[in-house]
Amino acid sequence: MGKFKAILFDLDGTLIDSERFYFDAWSPILKRQAGLEINFTDWIDHFAGHTMMHNLDTLKRTFQVDITAEFMRKALADAYAKADMRDISLMPSAREVVRSFSEDGYRVALVTSSHLSTVEIVLGHHQMLDYFEFFVTRESVQYPKPNPEPYLLAIDKLKLPADQIVVIEDTHTGCAAAKGAGLYCMAVSQQTIERRKLGQADELLNDLEQAKKSLLSKQ
Repeated sequence: MGKFKAILFDLDGTLIDSERFYFDAWSPILKRQAGLEINFTDWIDHFAGHTMMHNLDTLKRTFQVDITAEFMRKALADAYAKADMRDISLMPSAREVVRSFSEDGYRVALVTSSHLSTVEIVLGHHQMLDYFEFFVTRESVQYPKPNPEPYLLAIDKLKLPADQIVVIEDTHTGCAAAKGAGLYCMAVSQQTIERRKLGQADELLNDLEQAKKSLLSKQ
């Protein structure tokens, strides 16, 4: 297979088109609780790819909105219960790309700041769970992305040298975590705002198909 033996995928925005789902959950809460109206561009610019605690800190620092973690956890749980995460669609070619890598003998794993329940619901619905050797989720680590801990844990699980592992991410938060762990990072995004922040990525590509072609060309 050549240089790379393992591929670590991010989840939200990389394999699943979930940011609109999260925006639709957060924005009514912010408007109802704090009178703050944000649009989807605001969401991508300030909140996408981050944990709830980071986003609450952003609300306080950037928007002068102070909401407790206890309140937001309950409000989001209620919002998610009324919605259906199974409605979250895959990113274009996600299933085909992941399946192809898995069938070609690459070791494939998932490294996400989302909880295991989200992984099981969404990827389970799309019948993709079996393609992954393991999942590193929010429960797996003390410090989520942009801290490198999630990717350092994945390296430890793989028992491979860092230069044999490639990461596919879609946000600067994820790329910072990957690069902090010493890994080669491909960034895939068509969001103009996010692309401006992805300068630390080793490659900036439009989608998963481009990432696949680029990776295969290096082998």
